[in-house]
Amino acid sequence: MIRKHFLAAIGFAAFGLASPLAAQDAAEADVIFLTEEEEELQTIEKEMTEAFSMFGALFKAEPLTGEQEALLPLASEMARRIMPEGSFGIAMRETLEPMMAMIATDPAEPRAHLAGISGVEMTDLERLSDDDVREALDIFDPHFAARNERTAKVMTGMIGRLLEAIEPAYREGMARALARRFSEAEMRELLDFFATPTGGKFAAQSFLVQYDPQLLGVMEAMGPAAVKLIPDMTREFTAIETELGTSRDFSELSAAERTRAARLIGKSVRELDALVPEVTTEGDAEDPVA
Repeated sequence: MIRKHFLAAIGFAAFGLASPLAAQDAAEADVIFLTEEEEELQTIEKEMTEAFSMFGALFKAEPLTGEQEALLPLASEMARRIMPEGSFGIAMRETLEPMMAMIATDPAEPRAHLAGISGVEMTDLERLSDDDVREALDIFDPHFAARNERTAKVMTGMIGRLLEAIEPAYREGMARALARRFSEAEMRELLDFFATPTGGKFAAQSFLVQYDPQLLGVMEAMGPAAVKLIPDMTREFTAIETELGTSRDFSELSAAERTRAARLIGKSVRELDALVPEVTTEGDAEDPVA
């Protein structure tokens, strides 16, 4: 079910990116009665749109100056050299497709699926051989492997279509970023270099290299590096909590605060009292007898 919803979300995200005007027309049309499935997909589309709109809020771009706008033709040519048409497709074939295939054939997934449908704990299933797990899973779900493989292909295709849809906008954004960072003289010098065989190869590969497994594999080092940061982060978070305290629940407010909070939220004091979560302290859990 999760995969089904994820695929639908990607499909609708791709539709939204490729056809923003169509989405606007639909919003302005007369009321249409939808089936339950259409309503579900419409909800998914709305949620995905809201989720991706976060990027626009987080990375709000300042308008280009008149001088930078004048550099856009040169910047667009640089972006075209750095990210030729079909670059996302190459990245998809070289990196994302193998990654999706690896996920689909993850040896841990059959055990997890068998645990979910049989109710047996994963710790018990981990004692079984891979062959026994597959044989048992064939009884519950004989098409698990085939369905996984086909699902991965569909998901890969959807992501490919999504990347194909956003590539022109991505290239345009790159051009605007280049116009802010390079002068006209620097752009012309770089374009002269890109016109050479070596420069042309460097330009095109400079985008693709960020998807190279040699580079992406280094991300594995983030785990150990993050572990080393945990003690410092814990101390800093503790210091913040000590200085600024933590939030209070409704039962910890004064009578005046309770009355004011209830009025602002639009609930009665009794209603908010009933919503206070029951907190079991460590001492209560260890010694239930008062």
